[in-house]
Amino acid sequence: MSRSLPRVFVVAAICAAALFCASPAWAQERLGVLLLHDKGVAPEKCFGDLERTLRNVGFEVDVPDLPWSSRRGFDATFQQALVEIGMEAQQLRLDGCTRIALVGHGLGANAAMAFAAKRGGVFALVALAPAHDPVLHREVFMPDVRKARSMLSGGEGNGRSLFLDYKGEKDYDLSTTVEVYLSYNDPDGEAVMPKSCAAFKTPVPFLWIVGTQDSLRFLGESYAFSKAPKHPASAYEQVPGDHMAVPRNATRRVVLWLRGLMVDLPK
Repeated sequence: MSRSLPRVFVVAAICAAALFCASPAWAQERLGVLLLHDKGVAPEKCFGDLERTLRNVGFEVDVPDLPWSSRRGFDATFQQALVEIGMEAQQLRLDGCTRIALVGHGLGANAAMAFAAKRGGVFALVALAPAHDPVLHREVFMPDVRKARSMLSGGEGNGRSLFLDYKGEKDYDLSTTVEVYLSYNDPDGEAVMPKSCAAFKTPVPFLWIVGTQDSLRFLGESYAFSKAPKHPASAYEQVPGDHMAVPRNATRRVVLWLRGLMVDLPK
């Protein structure tokens, strides 16, 4: 009795077949993809099908362990995280990649947008269930933001304390330094998605995918996506599932979208 192949292998086969028909321009280009994970997770467990399929179709893939992972627990500022992302991108270039795409999930998507705004040089940007916005959750963050600002003005920027943070639909206590906490949660800071999108240095192919059961789906295109400079390849889409299911359920769309961008490069 025959059995259907796992979805990840079907997607990989479709994409791989398309690659064999690619133009000479594709053969001269190599795409490096940085997968930027969400907060509080182990990077190697975050992307699953998406990471495997990207590798199977021939893209170079790196999944860095960012400051907000379950292992690191916010051990560096948001600005330092952007520097780390830049170093990872540079390593992909040294390995022979001619184009760099950022694919982020949750807070990783937030950071991808900020990187495109601050650093530029991004070929394509994919935001999967983007999350963590101190403006949106101002009422949650402000009491501890004021506490942190007070400690900072008193010369305690490196002092540790418990601060309120937010993940999904729940708040929790985060132990970190004043400087680190403010870098992520100050509504006047850099981790604000609408501000980042509006500050993209150039129009960038931008794919924003949200889950139909994601708690932030109600924000729609106007919240941040539509503030980015327009590019003909950009798209705002939905896939089934909640916040954590988006990377898996968006695998086919993301891989084919990136492949299409590479095939359409000028001859």
